[in-house]
Amino acid sequence: MILNILRTDLLKVKKAIWLIVILGPVGVVAMQAANYAMRFDYLISQSSDKWNFLIKNIHNFWPSALVLGITLITSLFASIEHQTNSWKKILSLPVKKIHIYHSKLIIIICMLIVSALILFGGTFLLGVFLGFGGGFPLYSTFKMSFYTLFAATPFIFLQFWLSVNYANQGIALTLGIASSVFTMYSYGLPNWFPWRWPLLSENIDRGMIFALYGLGLGLLLCISCLFYLSRKDVN
Repeated sequence: MILNILRTDLLKVKKAIWLIVILGPVGVVAMQAANYAMRFDYLISQSSDKWNFLIKNIHNFWPSALVLGITLITSLFASIEHQTNSWKKILSLPVKKIHIYHSKLIIIICMLIVSALILFGGTFLLGVFLGFGGGFPLYSTFKMSFYTLFAATPFIFLQFWLSVNYANQGIALTLGIASSVFTMYSYGLPNWFPWRWPLLSENIDRGMIFALYGLGLGLLLCISCLFYLSRKDVN
């Protein structure tokens, strides 16, 4: 049953959503490409490990861009049903409500995984283009791309709840954009603040603990979100 719902939801996905999925990581990599193009000699001289220095520079922008991407993707996806006033029709179908929400969350999470994969590939291509040669740090790049996503998991379910529960997307967008900006400037916050977790405490190689924090809180929010939505009619 859920496979049929997934197929239906995939057909509803607008091109604008896929554009955000692609442009988010591409934009982050492009900013560093421009940065290296303008200051190549200076940046190369900053570290003997050129690959890891590039990864660190890309990661400076990835957490904020990811939170913003989560906000836009969830809001646009949920607004498809709000704009057509089709929530009541969908929820009246002979399927469990929780399956309907599961389907949408699965698609959103898969889109974010695609974004992380694009960032991973873009980082590699940029390094090769810059002439860094062999020694590509596969694991470090994976951690930079995916640990950040894992640490940002709570924002996925928070934004999903807001986007689905309220037809006015201004609420979800305002909070999501504010969270994106707040994440960028959260370096001085205590480690227990969720907005700091996607930064991986400024150390990608020791970022697993923050990825686990994000997955743990994300799981709690996922259960709470699905329980709440499955028991309440969407306004």
